[in-house]
Amino acid sequence: MARINPPVREPWTEKLLTFFLIRRFGKPFPAVKLLGHHPRYPFAYGVLSSTFGLAKTKLPQDIKRLATQLVAELNGCAFCIDLGLRFAQDEKLNTEKLKYVLEFETRPLYTPSERAALSYAFEVTQVGARVSNETFAELKKHFSEREILELTVAVATENFYNRLNAPLEVESQGFCAVPLGKPQQTA
Repeated sequence: MARINPPVREPWTEKLLTFFLIRRFGKPFPAVKLLGHHPRYPFAYGVLSSTFGLAKTKLPQDIKRLATQLVAELNGCAFCIDLGLRFAQDEKLNTEKLKYVLEFETRPLYTPSERAALSYAFEVTQVGARVSNETFAELKKHFSEREILELTVAVATENFYNRLNAPLEVESQGFCAVPLGKPQQTA
């Protein structure tokens, strides 16, 4: 149960976005309902999601999903972890890598380009979002400038969703059966 209740009256923007979410996922997103406390917030959420979350990118989709899953795990966002796995399953991606994403540095599952992207996502997610020169140099070995921008936007957007859901205790909606791992401590 979320820490705050949805508003009694739903703005039209929330109703519209909820309609599309139910068509796509079979159920509404609790955060969208909560955002209805401000009539323009559901619209902004929808624009953000469609522009950055669902847009096609040159960045490989598996890299994007791994990075956003790592961010969700680091931030302890049960809803986002659950939804991220659902996206990966729908896209026929390797869910084994998602399952162990917090262990990307030590597990042999990950390619050098995946490790570079995950190291970058990890550093961007820390307080202050400082990325070392070494991490950025390694990232540039594997990705174009456009792909780096797209990765940065994906990580920043995922952090937005996590920081909306986690503090309000928006729970997993059962999109997938995902055991919630223990979030890593961030600096």
